[in-house]
Amino acid sequence: MRKDRAAPLRAQLFPPRRNQGFTLNELLLTLGVITLVSTLGMGSFQRYIGDVRADTVILNLRTALMLARSEAIKGTGSVVLCRRKPGQDQCAGSSAKNKLFWDSGWLVFADADENKLFDGDDRLIRQFPPLDESFALKWNRGDYIAYEGDGSLDSNNGTFCLGSRHLDGIERELAIPHTGRVRVTAGECSYTLLP
Repeated sequence: MRKDRAAPLRAQLFPPRRNQGFTLNELLLTLGVITLVSTLGMGSFQRYIGDVRADTVILNLRTALMLARSEAIKGTGSVVLCRRKPGQDQCAGSSAKNKLFWDSGWLVFADADENKLFDGDDRLIRQFPPLDESFALKWNRGDYIAYEGDGSLDSNNGTFCLGSRHLDGIERELAIPHTGRVRVTAGECSYTLLP
């Protein structure tokens, strides 16, 4: 019988594996690294989600403002964007001063009697839903914005300020000059949003 001379060499080059898998230390180290990386990444992810939501709210508000302005220019007459009364399809008021929260949504309507309230013969153009409770939105000129037939404001110029109630540093500002054109800025609001 012939002896296999390569067997000892094979055993040295390719030793048999007795233990397959990971040691407890290796598993704990890997779990620790995964936990650390996911914890650090979670804050960035929440910030990213907050920024996207803030941009969506500002986009909806800007859409409402452009819709109101274009309807006024088309010859609809006075068109008003007003803050909604919570849970109702009515304007919350007709004040043209104070910094008021617009969190409950807003209405765009053709104001037939020009009293800045949605009533009587006024035609609803579109309504917008309430904001997510994690955001606050203020207009520094009261309850409404009204547009004239030439697209300019029939109310005071002013600034909307949107901010997160939970994440610091997520703020957007939307300025509306007397011409009625909308300008969006990122960064801090020009007035205090939350106490």
